[in-house]
Amino acid sequence: MASRKSIRADYGPLKVKRATASHAGKLQHLLRVTDLRECMIHGATPWRALHYPLTVDGASTYSIMLGKTPICMGGVVPIDVDGDTRIGSIWLLGSSVIEDHPLNFHRAVKDLLDMYQLQWDILENVVPLDHSRTIKWLDSLGFHFAINPTIVNGYAVLRFVRCASHIEVSFEEDERPASN
Repeated sequence: MASRKSIRADYGPLKVKRATASHAGKLQHLLRVTDLRECMIHGATPWRALHYPLTVDGASTYSIMLGKTPICMGGVVPIDVDGDTRIGSIWLLGSSVIEDHPLNFHRAVKDLLDMYQLQWDILENVVPLDHSRTIKWLDSLGFHFAINPTIVNGYAVLRFVRCASHIEVSFEEDERPASN
C-alpha cells in the first residue's frame, strides 16, 4: 500500500472526523433528494447505505461535521485488494447543508480524495445519468466517465473512476481502466 497522507481536521466551520454509527443515524434523516434517489437505485435504505460501510473490513469512512451535525459521510469500500491493483468503491451521501459551504466542503472532499488515491489504485462507482450537477462536480475532482451508460435496477448510470498515475483510463473497449 502507498504511503498515507494525513487529513486536516478543520475546513472553516466544517470538521472532518472518522464516521460513527451515531453520525449515520443522524444523517439518514437529512439526505438530499438526489442522495435518497441513489440509495433507491441501489436498493438500499439510507440507514443501510450509511451504516454498512462502517462494518466492512478494510473500509474507511469519514464524516464532515458542522458543529455536532454530520452534513455528509463518505469513504471507500474495498472491491478488490488481492491482486496487484487495489480497487475501491468510493461513495458520498450528504445533506443540503453542504451547499451552504461549497468551498470548504470541496476542499475537505478533495483532501480526502487525494488521501484515498494514495491507498487505492482505482476509485470507482456509478452516478445516475441524469444527475448532471453531480457529474460536473465529480469531473472537477478528476474523475473520468464511461462512454456508455450501464443499467442498475432499471436506471441509467455512468461508471466513474479516478486512477493512480500508473493506471491509464480508457473506456473504449471493455469499460475497465487498463494498467500501463
